[in-house]
Amino acid sequence: MHNDVTREDRRVAVGVHIRSVAQRTVVGLPAVDIAAGLLLSIAGVFGILVRQPGVTATAAIGVLALTVPVAWCRRTPVAAAAALAAGALANGVLYPSVVRCGAALPAVFIVGYFVAARRDRREAMIGLGLCAVNVVAQAVWDPRLGAPVVVLLLPLLGLFFAMGTIVRTRTAALAALRDRTAELRLQRDRTAKLAVLVDQARVSEELDALLRDRIAEIAATGRAALLADPGPAAHTLIGIESAGRDVLQRLREIVGSLDCVTPGTPPPSLAELPVLLKRATTAATRLTVEGDHRRLPVGLELAGYRIAEHMVAALEDTPGATIDVRLRYADEAFELHMQGPPGGDAERAAALAAARERAALHGGTLDHRTTGRLWHTTARIPLVSVHA
Repeated sequence: MHNDVTREDRRVAVGVHIRSVAQRTVVGLPAVDIAAGLLLSIAGVFGILVRQPGVTATAAIGVLALTVPVAWCRRTPVAAAAALAAGALANGVLYPSVVRCGAALPAVFIVGYFVAARRDRREAMIGLGLCAVNVVAQAVWDPRLGAPVVVLLLPLLGLFFAMGTIVRTRTAALAALRDRTAELRLQRDRTAKLAVLVDQARVSEELDALLRDRIAEIAATGRAALLADPGPAAHTLIGIESAGRDVLQRLREIVGSLDCVTPGTPPPSLAELPVLLKRATTAATRLTVEGDHRRLPVGLELAGYRIAEHMVAALEDTPGATIDVRLRYADEAFELHMQGPPGGDAERAAALAAARERAALHGGTLDHRTTGRLWHTTARIPLVSVHA
Protein backbone atom coordinates (compact mmCIF):
# COMPACT_ATOMS: atom_id res chain seq x y z
CA MET A 1 0.00 0.00 0.00
CA HIS A 2 2.80 2.40 0.94
CA ASN A 3 4.71 1.60 -2.25
CA ASP A 4 1.58 2.18 -4.36
CA VAL A 5 1.07 5.58 -2.74
CA THR A 6 4.73 6.46 -3.28
CA ARG A 7 4.62 5.53 -6.96
CA GLU A 8 1.40 7.46 -7.40
CA ASP A 9 2.93 10.52 -5.71
CA ARG A 10 5.96 10.27 -7.97
CA ARG A 11 3.84 10.09 -11.09
CA VAL A 12 1.86 13.12 -9.98
CA ALA A 13 5.06 15.02 -9.18
CA VAL A 14 6.55 14.19 -12.59
CA GLY A 15 3.36 15.28 -14.32
CA VAL A 16 3.30 18.57 -12.43
CA HIS A 17 6.96 19.18 -13.26
CA ILE A 18 6.42 18.49 -16.97
CA ARG A 19 3.42 20.83 -17.07
CA SER A 20 5.35 23.56 -15.28
CA VAL A 21 8.24 23.27 -17.76
CA ALA A 22 5.85 23.29 -20.73
CA GLN A 23 4.15 26.44 -19.45
CA ARG A 24 7.32 28.49 -18.98
CA THR A 25 7.71 31.55 -21.19
CA VAL A 26 10.66 33.63 -22.41
CA VAL A 27 10.00 37.20 -23.60
CA GLY A 28 6.32 36.32 -23.75
CA LEU A 29 6.79 33.21 -25.93
CA PRO A 30 6.52 29.56 -24.78
CA ALA A 31 9.96 28.23 -23.91
CA VAL A 32 9.18 24.92 -25.66
CA ASP A 33 8.46 26.71 -28.97
CA ILE A 34 11.64 28.78 -28.68
CA ALA A 35 13.63 25.60 -28.05
CA ALA A 36 12.04 23.89 -31.07
CA GLY A 37 12.79 26.86 -33.33
CA LEU A 38 16.37 27.01 -32.06
CA LEU A 39 16.99 23.30 -32.62
CA LEU A 40 15.54 23.39 -36.15
CA SER A 41 17.60 26.50 -36.93
CA ILE A 42 20.82 24.87 -35.73
CA ALA A 43 20.04 21.72 -37.72
CA GLY A 44 19.28 23.76 -40.85
CA VAL A 45 22.42 25.90 -40.70
CA PHE A 46 24.59 22.88 -39.83
CA GLY A 47 23.17 20.88 -42.73
CA ILE A 48 23.94 23.62 -45.21
CA LEU A 49 27.44 24.57 -44.05
CA VAL A 50 28.75 21.05 -43.34
CA ARG A 51 26.98 18.86 -45.88
CA GLN A 52 26.89 21.28 -48.80
CA PRO A 53 30.42 22.62 -49.44
CA GLY A 54 30.61 25.80 -51.43
CA VAL A 55 27.33 27.25 -50.15
CA THR A 56 27.77 30.81 -48.89
CA ALA A 57 27.18 31.79 -45.29
CA THR A 58 24.45 34.13 -46.51
CA ALA A 59 22.50 31.18 -47.91
CA ALA A 60 22.98 29.32 -44.64
CA ILE A 61 21.61 32.28 -42.71
CA GLY A 62 18.70 32.48 -45.12
CA VAL A 63 17.42 29.11 -43.89
CA LEU A 64 16.55 30.80 -40.58
CA ALA A 65 13.54 32.34 -42.30
CA LEU A 66 12.21 28.79 -42.65
CA THR A 67 12.78 27.70 -39.04
CA VAL A 68 12.79 30.67 -36.64
CA PRO A 69 9.00 31.38 -37.00
CA VAL A 70 8.38 28.14 -35.08
CA ALA A 71 9.29 30.13 -31.95
CA TRP A 72 5.99 32.06 -32.10
CA CYS A 73 3.80 29.45 -33.85
CA ARG A 74 1.75 28.78 -30.69
CA ARG A 75 1.19 32.45 -29.82
CA THR A 76 0.50 33.75 -33.37
CA PRO A 77 0.31 30.75 -35.71
CA VAL A 78 -1.06 32.62 -38.76
CA ALA A 79 1.77 35.17 -38.54
CA ALA A 80 4.26 32.30 -38.29
CA ALA A 81 2.71 30.66 -41.38
CA ALA A 82 2.96 33.95 -43.28
CA ALA A 83 6.63 34.30 -42.30
CA LEU A 84 7.35 30.75 -43.46
CA ALA A 85 5.61 31.35 -46.81
CA ALA A 86 7.58 34.56 -47.40
CA GLY A 87 10.84 32.87 -46.31
CA ALA A 88 10.28 29.92 -48.67
CA LEU A 89 9.64 32.21 -51.63
CA ALA A 90 12.65 34.39 -50.82
CA ASN A 91 14.98 31.41 -50.37
CA GLY A 92 13.74 29.82 -53.56
CA VAL A 93 14.37 32.95 -55.61
CA LEU A 94 17.73 33.88 -54.05
CA TYR A 95 19.22 30.44 -53.37
CA PRO A 96 17.41 27.89 -55.59
CA SER A 97 20.15 25.22 -55.47
CA VAL A 98 20.42 24.92 -51.67
CA VAL A 99 18.96 21.87 -49.92
CA ARG A 100 17.12 22.96 -46.77
CA CYS A 101 14.11 20.65 -46.54
CA GLY A 102 15.56 18.64 -43.62
CA ALA A 103 14.77 21.45 -41.18
CA ALA A 104 12.24 23.50 -43.18
CA LEU A 105 9.63 20.75 -43.69
CA PRO A 106 9.28 19.83 -39.98
CA ALA A 107 8.94 23.54 -39.24
CA VAL A 108 6.03 24.04 -41.65
CA PHE A 109 4.29 20.88 -40.39
CA ILE A 110 4.54 22.10 -36.79
CA VAL A 111 3.12 25.49 -37.76
CA GLY A 112 0.34 23.81 -39.76
CA TYR A 113 -0.64 21.84 -36.65
CA PHE A 114 -0.84 24.91 -34.41
CA VAL A 115 -2.70 26.92 -37.06
CA ALA A 116 -5.52 24.37 -36.81
CA ALA A 117 -5.26 23.85 -33.04
CA ARG A 118 -5.16 27.53 -32.04
CA ARG A 119 -7.38 29.40 -34.50
CA ASP A 120 -11.00 29.28 -35.62
CA ARG A 121 -12.00 27.84 -38.97
CA ARG A 122 -11.56 31.03 -41.02
CA GLU A 123 -8.11 31.93 -39.73
CA ALA A 124 -7.06 28.29 -39.79
CA MET A 125 -7.84 28.03 -43.50
CA ILE A 126 -5.79 31.17 -44.18
CA GLY A 127 -2.89 29.70 -42.23
CA LEU A 128 -3.24 26.38 -44.08
CA GLY A 129 -3.04 28.21 -47.40
CA LEU A 130 0.16 30.00 -46.33
CA CYS A 131 1.69 26.72 -45.21
CA ALA A 132 0.75 25.17 -48.55
CA VAL A 133 2.61 28.02 -50.33
CA ASN A 134 5.67 27.16 -48.23
CA VAL A 135 5.45 23.45 -49.11
CA VAL A 136 4.99 24.12 -52.84
CA ALA A 137 7.90 26.59 -52.92
CA GLN A 138 10.19 24.11 -51.19
CA ALA A 139 9.16 21.28 -53.53
CA VAL A 140 9.73 23.41 -56.63
CA TRP A 141 13.13 24.89 -55.71
CA ASP A 142 14.73 22.32 -53.37
CA PRO A 143 17.04 20.05 -55.44
CA ARG A 144 16.20 16.98 -53.37
CA LEU A 145 12.45 17.32 -53.69
CA GLY A 146 11.11 18.40 -57.04
CA ALA A 147 7.60 19.44 -58.08
CA PRO A 148 6.12 15.88 -58.20
CA VAL A 149 6.75 15.49 -54.46
CA VAL A 150 4.02 18.08 -53.85
CA VAL A 151 1.40 15.33 -54.17
CA LEU A 152 2.96 13.67 -51.11
CA LEU A 153 3.83 16.74 -49.04
CA LEU A 154 0.46 18.48 -49.26
CA PRO A 155 -1.49 15.46 -47.87
CA LEU A 156 1.12 15.18 -45.11
CA LEU A 157 0.55 18.85 -44.28
CA GLY A 158 -3.19 18.13 -44.31
CA LEU A 159 -2.65 15.31 -41.81
CA PHE A 160 -0.93 17.65 -39.34
CA PHE A 161 -3.68 20.21 -39.92
CA ALA A 162 -6.34 17.55 -39.24
CA MET A 163 -4.64 16.55 -35.98
CA GLY A 164 -4.64 20.18 -34.90
CA THR A 165 -8.33 20.45 -35.79
CA ILE A 166 -9.13 17.40 -33.67
CA VAL A 167 -7.22 18.87 -30.72
CA ARG A 168 -9.02 22.21 -31.08
CA THR A 169 -12.41 20.48 -31.21
CA ARG A 170 -11.65 18.35 -28.16
CA THR A 171 -10.30 21.35 -26.26
CA ALA A 172 -13.47 23.31 -27.00
CA ALA A 173 -15.60 20.35 -25.95
CA LEU A 174 -13.67 19.97 -22.68
CA ALA A 175 -14.01 23.69 -21.97
CA ALA A 176 -17.76 23.48 -22.56
CA LEU A 177 -17.93 20.38 -20.36
CA ARG A 178 -16.05 22.16 -17.56
CA ASP A 179 -18.45 25.10 -17.77
CA ARG A 180 -21.42 22.76 -17.73
CA THR A 181 -19.96 20.85 -14.78
CA ALA A 182 -19.49 24.10 -12.85
CA GLU A 183 -23.11 25.04 -13.58
CA LEU A 184 -24.34 21.61 -12.47
CA ARG A 185 -22.25 21.78 -9.30
CA LEU A 186 -23.75 25.18 -8.46
CA GLN A 187 -27.24 23.92 -9.24
CA ARG A 188 -26.65 20.81 -7.10
CA ASP A 189 -25.62 22.92 -4.12
CA ARG A 190 -28.65 25.13 -4.58
CA THR A 191 -30.89 22.07 -4.84
CA ALA A 192 -29.48 20.60 -1.63
CA LYS A 193 -30.05 23.86 0.23
CA LEU A 194 -33.52 24.16 -1.27
CA ALA A 195 -34.38 20.65 -0.09
CA VAL A 196 -33.44 21.63 3.46
CA LEU A 197 -35.52 24.79 3.20
CA VAL A 198 -38.49 22.78 1.93
CA ASP A 199 -38.17 20.44 4.91
CA GLN A 200 -38.01 23.38 7.29
CA ALA A 201 -41.02 25.04 5.64
CA ARG A 202 -43.02 21.82 5.88
CA VAL A 203 -42.15 21.44 9.54
CA SER A 204 -43.08 25.06 10.20
CA GLU A 205 -46.48 24.55 8.60
CA GLU A 206 -47.14 21.40 10.63
CA LEU A 207 -46.03 23.10 13.84
CA ASP A 208 -48.21 26.11 13.16
CA ALA A 209 -51.27 23.98 12.46
CA LEU A 210 -50.65 21.73 15.46
CA LEU A 211 -50.11 24.58 17.88
CA ARG A 212 -53.18 26.48 16.74
CA ASP A 213 -55.41 23.39 17.08
CA ARG A 214 -54.11 22.14 20.41
CA ILE A 215 -53.81 25.55 22.05
CA ALA A 216 -57.37 26.30 21.01
CA GLU A 217 -58.48 23.03 22.64
CA ILE A 218 -56.52 23.75 25.83
CA ALA A 219 -57.89 27.30 26.00
CA ALA A 220 -61.44 26.08 25.54
CA THR A 221 -60.98 23.45 28.23
CA GLY A 222 -59.51 25.97 30.68
CA ARG A 223 -62.25 28.50 30.01
CA ALA A 224 -64.93 25.90 30.61
CA ALA A 225 -63.25 24.84 33.85
CA LEU A 226 -63.11 28.39 35.17
CA LEU A 227 -66.78 28.98 34.44
CA ALA A 228 -67.86 25.72 36.06
CA ASP A 229 -67.74 24.59 39.67
CA PRO A 230 -64.22 25.15 41.12
CA GLY A 231 -64.31 21.68 42.67
CA PRO A 232 -63.60 19.66 39.53
CA ALA A 233 -61.33 22.44 38.13
CA ALA A 234 -58.24 20.68 39.49
CA HIS A 235 -59.01 17.58 37.45
CA THR A 236 -59.49 19.77 34.38
CA LEU A 237 -56.13 21.47 34.92
CA ILE A 238 -54.50 18.06 35.18
CA GLY A 239 -56.04 17.27 31.83
CA ILE A 240 -54.66 20.52 30.44
CA GLU A 241 -51.19 19.58 31.68
CA SER A 242 -51.46 16.17 30.02
CA ALA A 243 -52.59 17.77 26.77
CA GLY A 244 -49.62 20.15 26.93
CA ARG A 245 -47.24 17.23 27.31
CA ASP A 246 -48.85 15.58 24.30
CA VAL A 247 -48.26 18.74 22.28
CA LEU A 248 -44.58 18.80 23.29
CA GLN A 249 -44.18 15.15 22.36
CA ARG A 250 -45.80 15.77 19.00
CA LEU A 251 -43.49 18.74 18.42
CA ARG A 252 -40.47 16.53 19.09
CA GLU A 253 -41.72 13.97 16.58
CA ILE A 254 -42.28 16.58 13.88
CA VAL A 255 -38.96 18.31 14.42
CA GLY A 256 -37.22 14.97 14.56
CA SER A 257 -38.64 13.67 11.33
CA LEU A 258 -37.48 16.33 8.84
CA ASP A 259 -37.73 13.67 6.19
CA CYS A 260 -40.24 11.82 4.06
CA VAL A 261 -41.11 8.63 5.90
CA THR A 262 -44.06 6.32 5.52
CA PRO A 263 -46.93 7.42 7.75
CA GLY A 264 -47.24 5.23 10.81
CA THR A 265 -43.65 3.96 10.68
CA PRO A 266 -40.80 5.33 12.81
CA PRO A 267 -37.99 7.17 10.97
CA PRO A 268 -34.77 5.18 10.46
CA SER A 269 -32.09 5.37 13.14
CA LEU A 270 -28.39 4.65 13.63
CA ALA A 271 -29.27 1.19 14.94
CA GLU A 272 -30.26 0.31 11.37
CA LEU A 273 -26.81 1.06 9.91
CA PRO A 274 -26.00 -2.66 9.33
CA VAL A 275 -29.17 -3.01 7.25
CA LEU A 276 -28.37 0.18 5.35
CA LEU A 277 -24.82 -0.94 4.54
CA LYS A 278 -26.06 -4.32 3.32
CA ARG A 279 -28.79 -2.78 1.18
CA ALA A 280 -27.07 0.33 -0.23
CA THR A 281 -23.87 -1.17 -1.66
CA THR A 282 -22.47 -4.40 -3.05
CA ALA A 283 -19.04 -3.65 -1.53
CA ALA A 284 -17.82 -5.47 1.57
CA THR A 285 -18.55 -3.37 4.67
CA ARG A 286 -17.10 -3.36 8.19
CA LEU A 287 -18.98 -1.48 10.93
CA THR A 288 -17.35 -0.56 14.24
CA VAL A 289 -19.20 1.15 17.11
CA GLU A 290 -17.22 2.97 19.79
CA GLY A 291 -18.42 4.58 23.01
CA ASP A 292 -21.65 4.30 24.93
CA HIS A 293 -24.26 3.19 22.41
CA ARG A 294 -27.43 4.99 23.40
CA ARG A 295 -30.64 6.15 21.81
CA LEU A 296 -30.43 9.76 20.59
CA PRO A 297 -33.25 12.21 19.83
CA VAL A 298 -35.23 11.25 16.76
CA GLY A 299 -33.86 14.13 14.66
CA LEU A 300 -30.24 13.24 15.39
CA GLU A 301 -30.81 9.54 14.77
CA LEU A 302 -32.38 10.31 11.41
CA ALA A 303 -29.67 12.84 10.50
CA GLY A 304 -26.92 10.30 11.23
CA TYR A 305 -28.69 7.63 9.19
CA ARG A 306 -29.18 9.93 6.19
CA ILE A 307 -25.59 11.19 6.33
CA ALA A 308 -24.35 7.59 6.33
CA GLU A 309 -26.62 6.91 3.36
CA HIS A 310 -25.13 9.82 1.41
CA MET A 311 -21.57 8.87 2.36
CA VAL A 312 -22.06 5.29 1.14
CA ALA A 313 -23.43 6.62 -2.16
CA ALA A 314 -20.19 8.55 -2.67
CA LEU A 315 -18.04 5.39 -2.56
CA GLU A 316 -17.38 2.75 -5.18
CA ASP A 317 -20.21 0.23 -5.48
CA THR A 318 -18.42 -2.94 -6.59
CA PRO A 319 -18.13 -6.38 -4.94
CA GLY A 320 -14.34 -6.09 -4.84
CA ALA A 321 -14.31 -2.86 -2.83
CA THR A 322 -14.19 -2.59 0.97
CA ILE A 323 -15.87 0.15 3.02
CA ASP A 324 -14.93 0.74 6.65
CA VAL A 325 -17.50 2.51 8.84
CA ARG A 326 -16.86 3.69 12.39
CA LEU A 327 -19.62 5.15 14.60
CA ARG A 328 -18.25 6.85 17.69
CA TYR A 329 -20.37 8.14 20.57
CA ALA A 330 -18.76 10.95 22.59
CA ASP A 331 -20.10 12.96 25.52
CA GLU A 332 -21.04 16.01 23.46
CA ALA A 333 -21.39 14.63 19.93
CA PHE A 334 -21.42 11.53 17.81
CA GLU A 335 -19.06 11.00 14.87
CA LEU A 336 -19.44 8.94 11.74
CA HIS A 337 -16.23 7.98 9.92
CA MET A 338 -16.25 6.23 6.56
CA GLN A 339 -13.48 5.26 4.15
CA GLY A 340 -13.31 3.35 0.89
CA PRO A 341 -12.47 3.72 -2.80
CA PRO A 342 -14.23 6.78 -4.24
CA GLY A 343 -17.04 6.53 -6.74
CA GLY A 344 -17.59 8.78 -9.75
CA ASP A 345 -16.83 12.49 -9.41
CA ALA A 346 -20.42 13.58 -10.08
CA GLU A 347 -21.94 11.07 -7.64
CA ARG A 348 -19.37 11.89 -4.96
CA ALA A 349 -19.88 15.64 -5.27
CA ALA A 350 -23.69 15.34 -5.11
CA ALA A 351 -23.59 13.01 -2.09
CA LEU A 352 -21.08 15.25 -0.32
CA ALA A 353 -23.25 18.33 -0.82
CA ALA A 354 -26.34 16.55 0.51
CA ALA A 355 -24.51 15.13 3.53
CA ARG A 356 -22.94 18.50 4.37
CA GLU A 357 -26.33 20.24 4.25
CA ARG A 358 -27.83 17.55 6.47
CA ALA A 359 -25.01 17.94 9.02
CA ALA A 360 -25.23 21.75 8.93
CA LEU A 361 -28.94 21.56 9.70
CA HIS A 362 -28.02 20.21 13.15
CA GLY A 363 -24.99 22.44 13.66
CA GLY A 364 -22.57 19.68 12.63
CA THR A 365 -19.65 19.50 10.25
CA LEU A 366 -18.51 17.18 7.50
CA ASP A 367 -14.89 16.86 6.34
CA HIS A 368 -13.36 14.77 3.59
CA ARG A 369 -9.90 13.97 2.26
CA THR A 370 -8.14 11.55 -0.07
CA THR A 371 -5.25 9.31 0.93
CA GLY A 372 -3.80 7.29 -1.90
CA ARG A 373 -6.78 5.50 -3.42
CA LEU A 374 -9.08 5.84 -0.43
CA TRP A 375 -11.62 8.58 0.21
CA HIS A 376 -12.22 9.50 3.87
CA THR A 377 -15.24 11.35 5.25
CA THR A 378 -15.96 12.36 8.83
CA ALA A 379 -19.27 13.76 10.02
CA ARG A 380 -19.56 15.20 13.53
CA ILE A 381 -23.00 16.06 14.94
CA PRO A 382 -23.33 17.74 18.36
CA LEU A 383 -25.85 16.15 20.69
CA VAL A 384 -27.24 19.60 21.45
CA SER A 385 -27.59 21.53 18.20
CA VAL A 386 -26.14 25.02 18.15
CA HIS A 387 -29.28 26.05 16.34
CA ALA A 388 -31.54 24.96 19.17
